[in-house]
Amino acid sequence: MVETIDPAKIESELERIWESFQGTNKMRACLFNLIIFTQKGQRNAYLNQIAQKIIEKFPSRIIFITHDESSEKQELRTSVSVLTADEGENEIACDMIKVDVSRSYLPRVPFVILPHILPDLPIYLVYADDPTEANPIAEQLEHLANRIIFDSESACDLPAFAQAVLAHKKNCQADVADLNWARIEGWRQLFANIFKSSDELERLKQATAITIHYNARESDTLCHTNIQSIYLQAWVATVLRWKLTKVGREGDSQIFSYEKVKISLHPAILEELSPGRILSIEIETESGHHYSFKRDAKCPHYVMIEKSSAEFCSLPVQYILDKDISGQSLVKEICHKGTSSHYTNMLAQLAGLNSEQLPL
Repeated sequence: MVETIDPAKIESELERIWESFQGTNKMRACLFNLIIFTQKGQRNAYLNQIAQKIIEKFPSRIIFITHDESSEKQELRTSVSVLTADEGENEIACDMIKVDVSRSYLPRVPFVILPHILPDLPIYLVYADDPTEANPIAEQLEHLANRIIFDSESACDLPAFAQAVLAHKKNCQADVADLNWARIEGWRQLFANIFKSSDELERLKQATAITIHYNARESDTLCHTNIQSIYLQAWVATVLRWKLTKVGREGDSQIFSYEKVKISLHPAILEELSPGRILSIEIETESGHHYSFKRDAKCPHYVMIEKSSAEFCSLPVQYILDKDISGQSLVKEICHKGTSSHYTNMLAQLAGLNSEQLPL
């Protein structure tokens, strides 16, 4: 169990830990500062797991801030530890600074962590709370960050979330990103590859019906399973400049009606895959072409692609998505630079809707 220490002793305690590692195969390394800001709850274990995955790819100093809005105590507890990533004969090791704070002491957090942000290194902020709820301390942390990574899973109202992220982008200089946007990156790349020729792109523009199945299996940490499919259909629509005319429901399916195309989002269950992941996409076009993209149930990161029309039926081909690994989405967003205009354009479309049209 990690012991609580006085905030003034954070650096000295880290030095003591590192001195105890002298003569071992542990190598201290850091490429950037990673601040994780989240409310106390079930997702803390999930975020801790993500932090471990991050250092396996990118050594960093992690500052993990957990605030307890329900606590009436005047409490701020800090602790330090070292996370390691096995690298064969040598282990890459990174600093972990944890801050657990009650609501009344939350304003002290910036003063506690500021001396421990390594200078001249980028600062990435994982904002795991709902950005629609005002939080002055989170806003202070945002102004320190080079890149803010939001988690739309925390949203209770998706249009309000979209409006909030766009407002954060406007009000601070940091780049913005989203974990659920990263989770559909493989599908966006698949579409870019399949429809890269002018002929194929023209057929996609003439689509009359698109059916998307997503994994509706919920977990303790991921329960808004329709967000990724909403993002994917909105991305396609904004790129192709389709005009949204109506949003509604048919049974348990969400329906997005555009001027010439109807997009249906259907829940399904695949136990082997994380909640919310896209399972299949079917596209029907005005010219009679049919496209099918379907995951292999036994090997879910393989997608079988089939294309046919009244005149021909092409041989099926396989496309390999990244394996579904916890923390992979955050790794992707750390790799990217800047703010994706595709992402902000998609948010702009969703921001124009209301919560009744997009229930989570």
